[in-house]
Amino acid sequence: MLGLVQICLRDHQYAQRLSQYLRADTTFEDCEVISGEPEELLLERGDGVCVIDVASLPDLPKQLNNPAKTVLIVSGTVNLEQIWQSGIVSILQSNESLEYVKLAILAALLRPDTGVPVKKLKRNLLTEANTDNLGTNTSEAREGEM
Repeated sequence: MLGLVQICLRDHQYAQRLSQYLRADTTFEDCEVISGEPEELLLERGDGVCVIDVASLPDLPKQLNNPAKTVLIVSGTVNLEQIWQSGIVSILQSNESLEYVKLAILAALLRPDTGVPVKKLKRNLLTEANTDNLGTNTSEAREGEM
């Protein structure tokens, strides 16, 4: 599997652990795994996967062109409906196993491009984060789906 995985997380230790975990996995031996700041990465580079967190959203260049190939790492409560409406379908809590994150990245690598921009999502998530609105916790949503 050839591909690109760009990891743009404010938690640099978590980003480094995830990068090392993916590079050590033979499933990703044909993938380029890079990590750094959003303004340095998230370039138009084909069908790559972007791993981002909510804190990185304000620094993204304009908008994401591949929201279906985006894995969003969150901590706490987020508005899942807004995220899903933007095209992002892979949302994980930061305290989840790296194995779950790896599986979400693999799924995103295989997922076709939807081309739905997330410009509105950035503004809405930031507004909610600043006002600390109540939303749906991802673990609660997951339990509801079971």
